[in-house]
Amino acid sequence: MTRTIFLIGPMASGKSAVGAELARLLDTQALDTDALVVRDHGPIPEIFASRGEAGFRGLETEALRGAAESSRAAGPAPLVVATGGGAVLAPENQRILAEGFTVYLYTDAATVAHRIDGDTTRPLLAGAAAGNTPDGVCADAESRAAEALESWSRIFAERADTYEKCADLRIDTRTLGPAEIAEAIVTAYRDTGH
Repeated sequence: MTRTIFLIGPMASGKSAVGAELARLLDTQALDTDALVVRDHGPIPEIFASRGEAGFRGLETEALRGAAESSRAAGPAPLVVATGGGAVLAPENQRILAEGFTVYLYTDAATVAHRIDGDTTRPLLAGAAAGNTPDGVCADAESRAAEALESWSRIFAERADTYEKCADLRIDTRTLGPAEIAEAIVTAYRDTGH
């Protein structure tokens, strides 16, 4: 049976870029759970503002469940699903991931620093990126970048063990580009009999 290839990992680890490249190599479709949520419910920052993180997580589970169902109906080629950084948190999501071939794209703060600098689209980092400080004073760009990276590091530390537990394969992406990562995933996927 062909298994869905799920990509997990922290924010800015390259899941969407790798997913697109992987789908190209496998001549299949790539889905991105964050993009599915945005398509069906609007921008993620607005969802966080109106429904909170818990509301967003429910929509994320709905998107992941829908992607897994689409994969079952897709035919012989595996569907590639890039997940949001926090998708591994919900027990239901962990069960869905366990049905597929789940790849953890490992990275570190130094590698993602330039990717998250000034990024206001990620609600869990947006306050730092926008310059909001607890005392209401506007922070300079360097301070904002440092605060966003600190937030990223804290979130990553909280989730790292869960990424490891959910993964069938862990790839250290720090020195690899999306094409190299996708090729490594294809090789490992085929080596497992798919």
